[in-house]
Formats: sequence, structure tokens, C-alpha cells
Amino acid sequence: MIAEQLQQNKTGLRERNKQDKLHRIKSAARELFIEKGFDQATVRQISTRAGVAFGTVFRYASNKRDLLFLIYNDELDELSDTAFLNIDPSLSFLDQLISIFRKFYQFFAERPELARDVLREMNFYEEGSQANRFKDGIRRIEIQMEDFVGENRAQNRISTDADKRIIALLLFGVYRTEVRRWLSR
Repeated sequence: MIAEQLQQNKTGLRERNKQDKLHRIKSAARELFIEKGFDQATVRQISTRAGVAFGTVFRYASNKRDLLFLIYNDELDELSDTAFLNIDPSLSFLDQLISIFRKFYQFFAERPELARDVLREMNFYEEGSQANRFKDGIRRIEIQMEDFVGENRAQNRISTDADKRIIALLLFGVYRTEVRRWLSR
């Protein structure tokens, strides 16, 4: 019984240490990507600022691009949940859509440099420990958009027989194009 408790305490401490390292790595990466830009920041600088060994960083991310998405994935999940939460049902479909995308624009406006890097790097993001999680996050937004379209159709705010998935993908595609144009200025 005592041996079990010691093992649990040891496992708990080990897990807390891992979470602390992860937090420090993510914070250091975020800070350096904003300060220096993605291209200029190095993994060595990130490890130094985080106070971890250079090789430790690679336990959490496969490469620098993966680090960018390590910090972005949590924010993307939170942002998409917030954007689709508590939509005012008294608003028109268009006003509801604007309120959803406003949250995304506000998010990107807070850190436009980081947003530009994320949008640029996502085009070629196929491999890395965070790649699938990022793709899942994008798919999650598409599903939320599809549900939003379906709810508005059920409330007769929009009238079309078109597939709600197609409508959702078109709306999200237009948004993605426009946010890129906005950030490129």
C-alpha cells in the first residue's frame, strides 16, 4: 500500500513536471515567434528561453513548424468553441455569421504576425506530431459551421435545398480567403 502511494506520488510529480515543461516550451515559442517572427526564431532559442534541454523540445514537437502548431492548436480549439457558443438566435443568418467570424478576426488581430505565420505554414502542413490535431481542428470548425447552417435552415432563416455541408464549406472557404487577404496588408 505504501509502495503504491509512493508510485502514485512519483507518477503525479513526473506528470506535473512534463506539463510544466510543455507550458514553458509553448510560452517560449509563442513569445519568440511574436518577437522575432517564425522564420528568425530558432528551436535552440526556444529551448533556452524555456529552460529545457534542446532535445527535450523534440519530445513535444517534431520541428519548428510543429512547435508553431503546438501553441496554435489549443487556441484554435478554444476559439472555435467560443465563436459558435451563444449565438443570438434573434439575429438574422447573416448577422449570426458575422458574429461568428468577428471572433476569429479579433483573435487574429491580437497577434497578426503569428497569424500570418500560421496561415502561411498551414498550406504545407502534412507531417509532424501536431499535424493531425491541426487537421482535426479545422474539420471541427467545418462541422460546427455545418451544424450552424443546418440550425438556420431548420429555423427558416435560409431557404435552400443545397447540402448543408457544401454551404458550410463554401462559407468557411470564403472566410479563409478573406482573412488571408486582410492579414496580408
